[in-house]
Amino acid sequence: MARLQAQLKPEHKSQYPGLRGETWYDVAPLFPGVTTRSVNLAGDRLTRLFTGRDHVTVKAEHLDFRPKPGSDDEVEA
Repeated sequence: MARLQAQLKPEHKSQYPGLRGETWYDVAPLFPGVTTRSVNLAGDRLTRLFTGRDHVTVKAEHLDFRPKPGSDDEVEA
């Protein structure tokens, strides 16, 4: 399983007041092994971020992703 981090895109900062746009957050699995595959009723792909205190669910297209530093896993496109 790829270990990912995600950062909020600047144009979506106002939609998520609890998240800082310059911070990279760890992506927490929605279910074991599933990071961005969950879809809501509107058809949006969702990602669950760990903020240090709790988890926040965000639309995947509102985020930039990168491999977690120090992780040897490859990210699937």
